[in-house]
Amino acid sequence: MVQIAVVSPLPAVRAGLRALLGSAAGHRVIAESAQLELLDRPSGAVEVVVIDAADLDPEELVAFLEPGAPGEAGELNEPDRLPGIVLLGPITGDEQLPALLGDRAWAYLPRDTTAERLVAAIEAVVGGLVAVDPSLAGRLLARGAPGSSVSAAESGGEALTEREREVLQLVALGLPNKQIARRLGISEHTVKFHVAAILAKLGAASRTEAVHLGARRGLVTL
Repeated sequence: MVQIAVVSPLPAVRAGLRALLGSAAGHRVIAESAQLELLDRPSGAVEVVVIDAADLDPEELVAFLEPGAPGEAGELNEPDRLPGIVLLGPITGDEQLPALLGDRAWAYLPRDTTAERLVAAIEAVVGGLVAVDPSLAGRLLARGAPGSSVSAAESGGEALTEREREVLQLVALGLPNKQIARRLGISEHTVKFHVAAILAKLGAASRTEAVHLGARRGLVTL
């Protein structure tokens, strides 16, 4: 029996997910919440969290995924009990998902996916795989492809946030993620998330290339 938690700010979406999964043999929803940080953790182990992530703040997802994070998220984030993630989108900034989710099993589907595809994605995640719906795969790969660096740089790319510019400046100083995290008072995992976002927005294939592109655009001082 695959034990599942469901997260969505919309009661109708949560009800729909409960109905879809309740009709699938071998699947059971044992927890649900309107927000990740408020997710109720029952005593049974949650194997997969299905998240309606279309309007989710990426940093909220980062905090939830942080292994050993303190507070409410701690129980699900123990290193040996990391649940698989099924994200329902489309999600703004989805080119960051591969770097954000790292080695964790995950799936990415449209919010209006069918019951069959949702169940298949959950089964794939339980099996330790990554599954992306074909309707989102092209968007995900095209926006995150390192080979697009020249066109992204020439077009100006997507604007960096203030925090991303801070991280890029520290990368330009040669600091590793651990030292950047210490300087900014954030977790190393969050730094990795910001670096992935910077690479995607600048169209860079490496940290060094990101620094050079950032310098050309006046985003960093060398």
